Amino acid sequence: MHISEPKVGAQYKLDGQVYEIISINDGCIAMCSLIHKYRRFLDHNLFAILEQRGQLVLHQRAAIDTSPAAQLASLSGAQRSKFQHRLAYVQANLQQLGGRLPRIAAKAMIRQVAAKIGDDHPPGVTTLWQWKQRYLRSNHNPLALLRKPLRARRKRIAETTEELIRHYIKTVYLRRERPSLMHAYKLLRGHIAKENQERHHYDATPINMPSYATFRRRVLCMDRYYVAQEREGAKAAKRLNKFSGHLYVDDDPYACTLFDSQEMDVILVDSAGDPAGRPILSAHLVPADRECSGWDIAFGAPCAEKMMRATIRAIIKNGKMAGIGTDRGSEVFNTWAITTFESLGIDPDYVPVGDPDAKAMMERFFGTVNTGFCHTLPGTTKSSPRERGDYPSKLRACLTLEQFRNAFAQWLDIYHATWQDELHTSPAEKKAQLSALAPPAERYSEEELNQRCLSVWRLRIDGGRVKTSHLTWFGPGLPEVRQRLAPKQQALVYFNPCDLGTVWVAHPDTPQDWHPAIATRPDYQNGLSLSEHELVVEQLKAEKRRFDGDIACIKLYALNDYIEACKHAHKGKVAAKHSKAHPSRIPQEESSVLRGPESLDSSDFSTYSLRSGDDDDSD
Repeated sequence: MHISEPKVGAQYKLDGQVYEIISINDGCIAMCSLIHKYRRFLDHNLFAILEQRGQLVLHQRAAIDTSPAAQLASLSGAQRSKFQHRLAYVQANLQQLGGRLPRIAAKAMIRQVAAKIGDDHPPGVTTLWQWKQRYLRSNHNPLALLRKPLRARRKRIAETTEELIRHYIKTVYLRRERPSLMHAYKLLRGHIAKENQERHHYDATPINMPSYATFRRRVLCMDRYYVAQEREGAKAAKRLNKFSGHLYVDDDPYACTLFDSQEMDVILVDSAGDPAGRPILSAHLVPADRECSGWDIAFGAPCAEKMMRATIRAIIKNGKMAGIGTDRGSEVFNTWAITTFESLGIDPDYVPVGDPDAKAMMERFFGTVNTGFCHTLPGTTKSSPRERGDYPSKLRACLTLEQFRNAFAQWLDIYHATWQDELHTSPAEKKAQLSALAPPAERYSEEELNQRCLSVWRLRIDGGRVKTSHLTWFGPGLPEVRQRLAPKQQALVYFNPCDLGTVWVAHPDTPQDWHPAIATRPDYQNGLSLSEHELVVEQLKAEKRRFDGDIACIKLYALNDYIEACKHAHKGKVAAKHSKAHPSRIPQEESSVLRGPESLDSSDFSTYSLRSGDDDDSD
């Protein structure tokens, strides 16, 4: 089987994908997939084995690997003339002398051919022998007579030194700590110097010390993607070696939207004026006209409820989109979101993991939001601590969340009316142009969308209320449902995870009869999402776990001692009061306790004995 010679630019099919040879350095063939941009590294032996087995198939030749006729046609006039002269000399030698070159006959043959073709500079016998050898070794291929491009000869050093160079490149330079090339070279020099000292004791041949230039050339010969992957990681290597064309954009403004979430570069305050943190923007962007069709701004991490609120706003404004291009974030890649998309007929398209270029328009929009809006507000954090400098973001922050939302809505109107070079118009004008040609999108009301986003709990009804996770709802129809429930039967509670202010309760036997129930704490539950409430509960649990109960026990112990002391003091006062009113009625034990043994004199003791004894001789 014919084994092809790998050349840069050639394409091969391997494992069902088409790979292009990117570089051939130091015996390593680097190949890159044209679709998924995977990288493969093969040596020449493995390359030949895969091609021999049929697993590696030539798909397209390299640009320089053209046919002989094409190569000859691309030669200049001088090069073509020189090639024809060489071919004439070689063919005359093979035909007239049978490939032999006796000096006298060969010189005569050369003079004869030179006169025939008009060559003023005929070659010597030795040069003609070299041409003939090249022609025969290539199986009579005339292209072998062309001069090959000169390549720099690699400096030859001992194999032991080469092994040490490869060892220190692999174990020192190609580390994630990214040591410098000079650091790796110094370690190599130290290794060789110590080895030479030991060799000197038993008169062995010392190892040649390579120069820094030689060490550096060996590193530069390696594939740059491989070097970046080993030193900086796969993501950094892809970023340094990325290539892509323009993303396909459908002219239909209702075809799809791009969705993503990002933290905004500004600090907001709460109602008391204290810093509350940086908000999260969840937004939909229409690729066809660059319009931000739906958005939501709130505190906390990105979640499914924020994504759904932005999606509902986008559908109410422009109609239902056919698909949503997004990454595999937890706010989109979850059961509730996928189920809701299926009920609405929206197809989510998940971009490859770790590929920000797949949503380049979305990333650019977030950059415009930060630079054009957030960086101009009081309390901005800028894009980095270095860019922020000495600006006191927390001290200058003054906008609340509601004020910030209103300001962002006004800024969006400005953004939609701003000229964009890529559109050659503004997003608002582009939307008007495309909407006039596209068929109308499917429309939904806000109530219909909220109904499609509902989830179900199964809860018990207690006293006309339903409770779960420290939340309570009540309604006039709940007692009726509770009385019709079996002893261990639970009611169906429909809720919208985006807003826990209202739920709907139904009996399992009549699931179509929904009874509305409102929140007992409307100031907290209205507009509250399920994820936000779970974060609050987790924070309260964490504070409870961090609480030290021994402090309360110590205080309870001190309180108990104080109460016991108060009891003894009160008991002493009562006993003293009774002793003054009725001295003879005080028991001996109580009197000794109140006054103590040292307070009892002889007169008191005689009086006590006469009045309390049974033998009385007063008669």
